[in-house]
Amino acid sequence: SGTADTIAQEARGDGATTAPLTETVVVTSDAYEFADATYQDAISTAVAALGRVDGIESVEGPTLDQPFPVSEGGHSALLTATLSLDHPDDLGTTLNETVAALDIPEFSVYVHGETSAGAAFDALASEGLLRGELIGIGAAIVILVIVFGALMAAGLPLMVAIASIVAAVGATAIVGRAFDLSFFILNMITMMGLALGIDYSLVIVQRFREELAHGRTVTDAVTLAGNTASRAVLFSGATVLISLGGLLVVPSTIMVSLGSGAMIVAVFAVVSALTLLPAVLKLLGKRVNKGKLPVSHPGAEPRIWGALAKGVMRRPVVGVVAGLAILLALAVPALSMRLTFAGVDALPDDLPFKQATEVLVDDFGYGQASTHVVVDNAGAARVQVDALAAAIEAEPAFAETAVTWEGDVALIDTKDVYDAADVRAEQAIKDLRSDVIPQYIDGKDAQAYVSGDQASTIDFTQLILDSAPWVAVIVLGASMVLLLVVFRSVTIAGTAIVLNVLSTGAAYGVLVAVFQFGWAADFLGMPTVGGVAPWIPLFLFAVLFGLSMDYHVFLLSRIKERHAATGNTKDAIAFGLSRTGSLITGAALIMVAVFAGFALGDLAEFNQMGLGLAVAVILDATVVRTLLVPSLMALLGEANWYLPKWLELLPHLQV
Repeated sequence: SGTADTIAQEARGDGATTAPLTETVVVTSDAYEFADATYQDAISTAVAALGRVDGIESVEGPTLDQPFPVSEGGHSALLTATLSLDHPDDLGTTLNETVAALDIPEFSVYVHGETSAGAAFDALASEGLLRGELIGIGAAIVILVIVFGALMAAGLPLMVAIASIVAAVGATAIVGRAFDLSFFILNMITMMGLALGIDYSLVIVQRFREELAHGRTVTDAVTLAGNTASRAVLFSGATVLISLGGLLVVPSTIMVSLGSGAMIVAVFAVVSALTLLPAVLKLLGKRVNKGKLPVSHPGAEPRIWGALAKGVMRRPVVGVVAGLAILLALAVPALSMRLTFAGVDALPDDLPFKQATEVLVDDFGYGQASTHVVVDNAGAARVQVDALAAAIEAEPAFAETAVTWEGDVALIDTKDVYDAADVRAEQAIKDLRSDVIPQYIDGKDAQAYVSGDQASTIDFTQLILDSAPWVAVIVLGASMVLLLVVFRSVTIAGTAIVLNVLSTGAAYGVLVAVFQFGWAADFLGMPTVGGVAPWIPLFLFAVLFGLSMDYHVFLLSRIKERHAATGNTKDAIAFGLSRTGSLITGAALIMVAVFAGFALGDLAEFNQMGLGLAVAVILDATVVRTLLVPSLMALLGEANWYLPKWLELLPHLQV
């Protein structure tokens, strides 16, 4: 599809890829027909209002002499607004506001096109961002107060998260001057900033308060927290960056911008947690416990987690079987995953873009998507081009085909009949490329290329599939090396990798079950869209691998620390889980709240991203941490610390 757009752009020589950029204005009324004077007045009002918009070059529509395009019943008509090449960046917003301000009794007027739709989706994304922030911050405050039992301590992780987000947004603004970035990037920065900033700060603040409770001086407590918890944060941040870095090898604006946005905020979250937070802790000293609740005992050992670990380790085989059964059962639907973007049906019912699309489908037989066939070197194949255009229009998946010529390049534009999420729309493009076009264009003298909405989706999906092995090699390989260096154990590194893959697969399965199969979709308030957005699985793989490492590092670092002191593996497991249980559970609950807040937005891709992340974090903090990790480590015993002699040359790092 990229080749088609490039050829068309070069042929036109005006920066356009097919026809000049236009917006369709839909005028519809149940009370009047096109020939009525009232209907003509409504059209005149709409034309006049749009004509005053800066960036609109012309507005044309049907007349009584030439009543086209008008619906068969005469209740709907389409106007075409042509945009100037140098139109303002905010034209989409202006168009939406202008049309929404039209107050014509008995008439509905909608604007429908790439520019107005982009502005509408940006607005939805902004609303989702605000909702996610409110839910995430509100839930974080409550959970932090419960976890720390002190108001002052509870406020510190939020301080780090907000500082990280502000810094990352500023850095992204600078990056955006040099590179194209997806409008999703602000949502990504806010979501990941809240999750990581709070997550990293929790560990350091908790360790600082523990050391104070054990009688350490403020300076010693800060130092000990830095020598232990801060190192774990640094390593965890490194794994997150490496995992997210895998996204940068995908030649896609959305993947690179999401990956870079998450990496930028992750860097600032680590830097803030390692610099700003220790400085504030040193200044606060024992006042960190100000606003302390009577049930708060920061130095006490939570018995429930140690007891849980010991209970699981008494029957480790049962724990392993139960944990694996849960993850594998949840992952099964992922085997049927279909990659596709959500169609218009998944949008809010009150969105004008969706209402316009419904009129186009019901009254004119086509929706928002379009397909373009670009035939290069077609000067000697005019007859074949016309025949191809007729054949395309005869296909049930396409409507209203038009041919324009730019030198020896033929541009065949057609409207798609089926919604983007419809399997028939995808199959129609594949058939067009493999069966229809070869019947008329042999590819020797003239070459035909297909672009457009559905074609771009197919090509983007293939790009993701082609990039997936490289991302997997980078993420898995680099994570394995880091784990080996830090824990000096092939067993621990290997099991951590396998468990992360399993929890990610389970998250995939839940997404397919909800968004593709529709299981529990109504209960969760999620749309059924027939598949998962093509970029979601690869994105989740990279992000979840980084986030899952958080819990493994925080838990295993305490287990390793205890094992080094006692030499008793089972005691170390119980100690590690007891010391990190409440902390990790609190961090997981905050992450789930943040991700769930973003999952409640009005865009299906945000729904999928938020739900996938939330489910994976829940599974990792419960099934993996409370069942599989202690059970597997109990079964393996001293084999947990196995390192071949040829790997003993690895450097020693303390986490």
